[in-house]
Amino acid sequence: NVLIALSSDPSVDEMAAAIGLSLYLDKLGKRATAIYSGSTPNALEFLKPEETFEPSADTLQDFVIALNKDKADHLRYKLDGDFVKVYITPYKSRISEEDLEFSYGDFNVDLVLALDVANGIDLDSALREHGRIMHDAVIINITTGNPGKLGEIEWRDKTASSVSEMIARLLYSVKSKVKIEKEEATAFLTGIVAATNRFANAKTTSETMRMSSKLIESGANQQLVSKNITPEI
Repeated sequence: NVLIALSSDPSVDEMAAAIGLSLYLDKLGKRATAIYSGSTPNALEFLKPEETFEPSADTLQDFVIALNKDKADHLRYKLDGDFVKVYITPYKSRISEEDLEFSYGDFNVDLVLALDVANGIDLDSALREHGRIMHDAVIINITTGNPGKLGEIEWRDKTASSVSEMIARLLYSVKSKVKIEKEEATAFLTGIVAATNRFANAKTTSETMRMSSKLIESGANQQLVSKNITPEI
C-alpha cells in the first residue's frame, strides 16, 4: 500500500507527477492512493485529477467488523458481482446485527512517496494531523530542491528540471514488464513542460529533452499538453 503525498501548495509539476506515478503503481498491482485536498488548476483537467486524488485519508483506514469469537465457527468471503460478501458460520447460536460491532482501525500504509515536501508542517492538510501514517510507514521524499526533514530517504537531483523528470527516469530504469504508456507518459510530460515553462527556462537540459522525447515515444500526447500548459509571461 503506497501513499503519494503532496504539500499544501503543490506545483503543476508535482501534481502531474503524482497522477503519473499513481497510474503506474496501479498497473504494477500496488494499492496507490494520492492525497490532495486543495483545488486543482484548470490546466490539469485533461489529466482527470478527480480520478486520482482523494481529498482525505479516510480511504486508508481499515474498516473493522467485530464479533464475539464464541459465536463464530468459521468465516469466509467471496466476490459476487460488484460486491464482496462475508459469510460467518455461527457456533450454537444465531447471529444478528446486534452481535456485530463496527469501527475503524489503523491506517494501512507501507510506503509514503512524498513529492517535494520539506517537512511535516508543509504536508497537505488532509495528512498533517495523521502522525500514525508517517510514524509507521517508510517515507521517501523526492525533490529537485534542498533535502527536507520528512523521510528516512531524501532523493534529491538538483540537475533535474522537475520531479516528473526524476520519476520518469526512475521508472524507465526499472526492469519490469509494466511499461510507461500513454496516460502516465502524458502526465509526466505535463510536469516537465510546466516546470520548464515549455522548455524556455534554465531548468531545461539535454537530459530533460531526452526524457521528454522518450515520453513522447511512449505515447505522451504532446499536442494536448501544449494546448493546456501555456507559457508564463
